[in-house]
Amino acid sequence: MNIELSNTIIQVTETNKVSFSKAHNTRLECLEGSIWLTFDDLDGDFLLTAGEHLLINSNGLALISGLPSAKIRLTTPAIQPTAFSRLLSWINDHFLNLIVA
Repeated sequence: MNIELSNTIIQVTETNKVSFSKAHNTRLECLEGSIWLTFDDLDGDFLLTAGEHLLINSNGLALISGLPSAKIRLTTPAIQPTAFSRLLSWINDHFLNLIVA
């Protein structure tokens, strides 16, 4: 299943775990309860309780489990425009200003 990580809230339990990958720079926040989090490409595990958050520094497979249950929020950061996209936007704005004037 693909999860849209724009601002997703998920209930997790010990038996209803969540796994995902390719979430580098995604913010994981524990809203209620406690969670256990592990990645297949990082050493060590993470334990978060309500009010704590973690910026995910991995694109590997992640597994989240509630202890015994928790509510989490996944939020992707805003994508910063590249220099090329800013140039295209400027050209577009300038061109439209010339036509409208």
